[in-house]
Amino acid sequence: MNETKLIADLEEINRHVDNDKKLPGAKNIYLAAGWFSDTQELLLKDAFIQLSANPTIAHIHVPLLHQYGGMALGDANSEPDFEWGAMTYKADIKAIDNSDLTVAIFEAEDADTGTAMELGYSVASNTPVVSVFSGNIDQHPINLMLSFGTDAHVTSTAELANYDFFDITPNKYMGKLI
Repeated sequence: MNETKLIADLEEINRHVDNDKKLPGAKNIYLAAGWFSDTQELLLKDAFIQLSANPTIAHIHVPLLHQYGGMALGDANSEPDFEWGAMTYKADIKAIDNSDLTVAIFEAEDADTGTAMELGYSVASNTPVVSVFSGNIDQHPINLMLSFGTDAHVTSTAELANYDFFDITPNKYMGKLI
């Protein structure tokens, strides 16, 4: 994991977004996702790419790009202090409050607890949630609090490019539960 490189990659992707193709009324989203494993990094990056291409999405708030003091939790900040933790938490909560919806990315094999909390806060604050449950959800069942806490879900980040965020239709979770 290299959070500095991941941040640079996300910023580079963002520079190439064609805002002229965005539809009127396009949504602002909070992208909840871990970046603590190679798979989580890839999922976050791909979700960002796919959502950036979606004409129903105007702005994507990625918490990693807005960490307190510009310092992400990772190799360079492996033991954050109280101030950093409190301010990063408050910024994330405010960003969810300011978003039209949350997109939560979960790796079935290793669901990130921070992403789970962001999903829970979104549900509690009546912010719609669309989740991606990536991986083998039968071999690695999703916790029922995550699967039922989402308004709709998809099984790959690729589906986010064409998902209609103007019409979030609830769908039935089809994987195994724990």
